[in-house]
Parts: sequence; structure tokens; C-alpha cells
Amino acid sequence: MLVKNECTIVLGTDSLASNHQLSVLEEIKTLRRAFPRIGMPEMLRWATYNGAKALQLDSVLGSFEKGKQPGVVLIGNEGETVRRLL
Repeated sequence: MLVKNECTIVLGTDSLASNHQLSVLEEIKTLRRAFPRIGMPEMLRWATYNGAKALQLDSVLGSFEKGKQPGVVLIGNEGETVRRLL
């Protein structure tokens, strides 16, 4: 319903309520299992740009643009964190 109504969704974690790790990647995996029709690009936007915008940090974080600090983590095909790039 939130996606259908074009609501701005922010994905994060602050408890162990939805997964057993304090991990945004695990939150994404949990949501992907429950809502497989929602694409990874959209969920990544929820976890990056939308979060930065909600915290009013989108001028510095949340996307790949000159002068920003995206804080990239490389994720392998199986969804495992491979290494932090920035």
C-alpha cells in the first residue's frame, strides 16, 4: 500500500524485531522474502538516499555524486557483504 501510494519509505534497523542482526542488508533480505515484487533498486534507495534525505544529510550522503560520501559496501551475489569500499 505504501509503494502503491508513492510514500517515501526509509529502511533501517534499530532493534532485533525483524531479523536477528542489526543489519540493513538483513532488513532488505527480510523484505525481499515478504515482498518479492519490490525490486532491489527500490529497496536500496529506501536504505540509502531516502534515509539520508529524512535525516537532512542528502547533500553529503545517500547517492553517488561529486562531493558526496556514499559509504559503499560491495555485496556479493548471495547477498553477503564482501568489503567496505569507502
